[in-house]
Amino acid sequence: MNTRFLETLVVLARVGSFRETAQVLNATQAAISQRIANLEDDLGVELVDRSQRRLSLTAAGEQTVRQAQRILEMERALRASTRPEAPPAGRVRLGAIESVVRTWLSPLVRLLAERHPQIELDITVDTARNLQEAFRARRLDLMVQNDPYAPAVGSIDLREVALCEFALHWIARPQRVPGLGPLTLAELEQHPLLTFSRTSSPSAHVRALFADRGLEPRICNFPSVESIVQLVRDGYGIAAIPPVFVRQELASGELRLCGGPPLPSMTITALSERETTPAVRATEALTGDVVAAYCTAAQPDWVRPLAGARPA
Repeated sequence: MNTRFLETLVVLARVGSFRETAQVLNATQAAISQRIANLEDDLGVELVDRSQRRLSLTAAGEQTVRQAQRILEMERALRASTRPEAPPAGRVRLGAIESVVRTWLSPLVRLLAERHPQIELDITVDTARNLQEAFRARRLDLMVQNDPYAPAVGSIDLREVALCEFALHWIARPQRVPGLGPLTLAELEQHPLLTFSRTSSPSAHVRALFADRGLEPRICNFPSVESIVQLVRDGYGIAAIPPVFVRQELASGELRLCGGPPLPSMTITALSERETTPAVRATEALTGDVVAAYCTAAQPDWVRPLAGARPA
């Protein structure tokens, strides 16, 4: 039996369409259909219910998926056991939020090339919600993001590693907020409030502050950290972002921290499949090393290492 056919069925069950399965596996839709048909011929049963407009598996298909996951995990373990001394190699599809790009992604890429030159890193930068959708569809091997993740029902076992926390603060140009005292909700309502995309946890926290006030504040959401930083530097609004993003501007006095209603920290986590390749696991481990080094060099009140970050 061809294990590639089993992998195709597992992906199909997870993403729910032949088109997306073809995208995940870098194949044509016709090739994916043919693999499933060949697997059905090998087993002598129908695995996909083709009588419904929406793709679904038959009872035999669902049972086969569970067995196929075990077989694929055993195959992966077997290959790793036959080459225990081989260096990690292969492609790793890493998804990261832009906050990671602005802080420690560059050192990670550089160190990975130095220590594991046979690993090919394929990076996707997007919002946490979009990354989570790609991860569920198995278009990513390793995801670094900041929002709670709810795995799909029946999905395979996941490994989640807490890397660090970014403190969130109110930040503005001194000319926009001339007073030195902490900002009240009434004062914040007088300004545009800049933060991450509408679907992000920081945006939800900002909105929650005003839930009982009856007046919708002017919250401006941006998927791009660079856009938020540029606007607040230009004097437009008050930003709710990690101050570690604007260390130089704060040090020079161009921007300043403003007291005000406290905001929860952003917790950055890395997620991968528990049974994955040595290349993915090596990338995850090096990520922990890089985050630990970054946290040591940064302002301790602004970024805090968690259990998954450890010194190199």
